[in-house]
Amino acid sequence: MAYFQNNFLKYRREQWLRSIVRVEAQVGSTWYPGDISKKAIENDTLVIMATFPQLDNSAVTISASRLVDVRGETAAYQTRAIQKVAGQGVMIKITIPIYEVTT
Repeated sequence: MAYFQNNFLKYRREQWLRSIVRVEAQVGSTWYPGDISKKAIENDTLVIMATFPQLDNSAVTISASRLVDVRGETAAYQTRAIQKVAGQGVMIKITIPIYEVTT
């Protein structure tokens, strides 16, 4: 049996989603802010999509991405090498499931 009520978890997901204000991608030692094109809750999962048009004309390797909250704190961080060629766009989709696990 679940401990948290569904309405409470729904509210918390909405609160988490509101608190995320920026998606950034790291190239070298520089963090580039993305343009958030989608912030939504799908079932029990936060879905955030961002594009990085300032990187479109460059051949780069994106080494990490992060989410930044309203306080300027890093909320989530992930390393992953993504190589792209000049002329290729960049879109990062982040999915964060928030649910209660019962045992």
